[in-house]
Amino acid sequence: MAERVVTKNPAPEHRFGGLWTVEKLEVIRKYLLAYAQVLKRKQLTRLYIDAFAGTGDRATERCSEQALFELPELDSMTKGSARVALEIEPPFHEYIFIEKSRKHASALELLKSEYPTRNIKIFNEDANDAIQRICRERDWRINRAVLFLDPYGMQVSWETLRAAAATKAMDVWVLFPSGMGMNRLITNSGAIPAEWQETLDRFLGCSDWRDHFYRVTETTNLFGETTTDVVKEADTKKFEQFFLDRLRSIFTAVAPESVPLVNGRGQIMYLLCFACGNSRGAAIAVRIARSVIRGSVMKKRRRR
Repeated sequence: MAERVVTKNPAPEHRFGGLWTVEKLEVIRKYLLAYAQVLKRKQLTRLYIDAFAGTGDRATERCSEQALFELPELDSMTKGSARVALEIEPPFHEYIFIEKSRKHASALELLKSEYPTRNIKIFNEDANDAIQRICRERDWRINRAVLFLDPYGMQVSWETLRAAAATKAMDVWVLFPSGMGMNRLITNSGAIPAEWQETLDRFLGCSDWRDHFYRVTETTNLFGETTTDVVKEADTKKFEQFFLDRLRSIFTAVAPESVPLVNGRGQIMYLLCFACGNSRGAAIAVRIARSVIRGSVMKKRRRR
C-alpha cells in the first residue's frame, strides 16, 4: 500500500454527485487495478492523468453553482478519483492531476503531501490546454497512460480527444453528458442559440449532429399551403451511439457500450465511455473495460 501521511489542515470540500458518483469511481478503480496488473512487467512508464481532478476527495453537501454548460446534479457526493488512483497497487510511475480552480488545486497539494512516495504533478490550468500539451511533449513509444475525462458538463474539446487518440498510447474513460448537456442543449423546437451550437460543435468535433438528432417534416393543408416542422429525434440510446461512433473515428478501439449513470429520480445524467488508442493492447483493454462495464450494469439491475 502507498505510504500515507495524514495532514492536519482540512482541505476545502468539493461537493457534487450522488450514488452514480460512487458507481463511476468503482468502475475506474476496477479498471485501474486490472491495468496496473497487465502492465506491471512491461518496460513502460505508466501515467494516470485526471483532467478534472477536483479536490481528490468526496463530501456530502450540495454544489452551490450552476453555470452554463456546467450543470451539476445537486445531490450528495463528489468525485474522489485522484485518491482512488493513488491507492492502486502496483502504483503508477506518475500521476498528473489537472484542476482549473485554484482552491481545488490547493486541496490537491494537501492530498499530494499525504502520499510522499508517489510521483504527483498538479497543473492548475485549463484541462484541454494541459492535456494537449502533454500529448505533444511526451515520448509515447515508452509511455502509456490512463486518461480520465470527468467534466461536469461539456468542457472537453474534441481536439483534446483527438490529441489523446493520436498518441496511440492512451486508454481513455470519458464522461459523456447525455442528460446533463446534450438533452438540454438540443432543444425540442430545434431553435438552438448560437452559443450552444458552437459548444456542441466543439464538443462533438463536427456539425452533422443536427442531421442525426432532428427530422424535418413537411405537411400540406387543404388550401395547398405547406408548413415545415422540425422534430427532435434524440434519446439516450441515440446520443450514446452517435458519441461512440465519433470516438471510433479517431481511436483504435471503443467499448461497444457505456455505463449509464443515473440520478435519484432514475434519470440518466451521464454515460461513462471507454476508448483505447494503442493497437497492440486494444483487444485486452476493451475486454477489461467491457467486463467492468457489464459488472456495473448488472449490479445496478440487481438493486432494482
